[in-house]
Amino acid sequence: MAEGRTRLLDGALMICLGIVAAQLIPLSLAARQTLSPASIDVDRALRFTAADGPLAQPLQALSLDADSTAWALALAAGCIGLFWCARHAFARGGVRVVARAVAWMGLALTTLVIVQRATEPTLLYWYWRPLTAGAAPYGPFVNRNSFATWLVMAIPLVVGYTIARSRSRSIVATSFAQRVSTLDATDLWLAASACLMTGGLLGSLSRAGIVAGAAGLAAFVCLSSSRVSGRRRVAGFVFVLGLMVATATMFANLGALATRMNRALELGAAGRRAIWSDTWRMAGDFWLTGVGSGAYERGMLVYQQGSRQYFYNHAHNEYLQILAEGGALLAVPAAVALVAGVVLAARRLGADRSPLFWLRAGAASGMLAVAVQSIWDTGLRIPANGALFAVMAAIATYEPDTGIERNAT
Repeated sequence: MAEGRTRLLDGALMICLGIVAAQLIPLSLAARQTLSPASIDVDRALRFTAADGPLAQPLQALSLDADSTAWALALAAGCIGLFWCARHAFARGGVRVVARAVAWMGLALTTLVIVQRATEPTLLYWYWRPLTAGAAPYGPFVNRNSFATWLVMAIPLVVGYTIARSRSRSIVATSFAQRVSTLDATDLWLAASACLMTGGLLGSLSRAGIVAGAAGLAAFVCLSSSRVSGRRRVAGFVFVLGLMVATATMFANLGALATRMNRALELGAAGRRAIWSDTWRMAGDFWLTGVGSGAYERGMLVYQQGSRQYFYNHAHNEYLQILAEGGALLAVPAAVALVAGVVLAARRLGADRSPLFWLRAGAASGMLAVAVQSIWDTGLRIPANGALFAVMAAIATYEPDTGIERNAT
């Protein structure tokens, strides 16, 4: 698991899990007050206890919400475990099988969302009502932003797999006309899946998701330029991706999309600035240990200012929420893991001379898209999105077994 160049990344991930687990260890009042002085006052405020009154429990964990932290630990451990298992498995093959599965899931998911939004936009699977009042489900996702997070990862991966299949036939197809003539049914449905998912992204009207999707495709073009010789070929990639987006607009309400984009330009991040401001205050008071992974919503019951018509259940910024929930103890190893992962993925991309380079490029572009979206959202906390991100990270960073012949068919 922690061999060679992956030691720093794997070690940082294990430290992150250890920090989250440590937030669940019961501590004495004195120890807890030393590590997290603000937690005592927040606990008293949440329990309506006088400043000099006794706390309900003599021993208590650092986390303000132990149940939510336990759930966050289980989710993080599952995603990291999936990443390690997938990375090990991909060394022996199976990347193209997973890419096809993602393409099929994307095709089915977007179709489901289109039908569900047209027939019963307030229920999950036409039956369950979301716990959050006023939620607008998008298929299995409770809101448009979480749905968009899944799509911005899947679209570049499917595009990369489609190109990988084409490049694997470049020995016999030396011209554009010949390559078109070699297209098969798999190529066509992969293209259809990418177009439909792009249409679903535009139709979601998620502004952060659309910006992230554009960033992901731009990153894919930049990575492509390192393997494509000549401006004509790069322009060809740009043209094909532009054609995909143009085709996808047939599935989107361009009027509603323009209205939401104009509103974003006029108001900027006005609504999020209030959330970020309150989150910064909470992060400042819990700068070392945080309020506890997954405990953001409980802590914000005390720190939220202004109207309580809506309660903040997340920070609308993944990086800020990690700092608020885990403090410096979690933020530092998380940053180390992020940097180590980027460096490792870049090395793997540079070393891969097979057609599967395009799958790596698609996975890396999808992760960059999520990184951009995470400036405004926290979509990776949804289990389905966390699992897909783990698989994408494994595709971008696995080291192939040189004794196994690989292809992209």
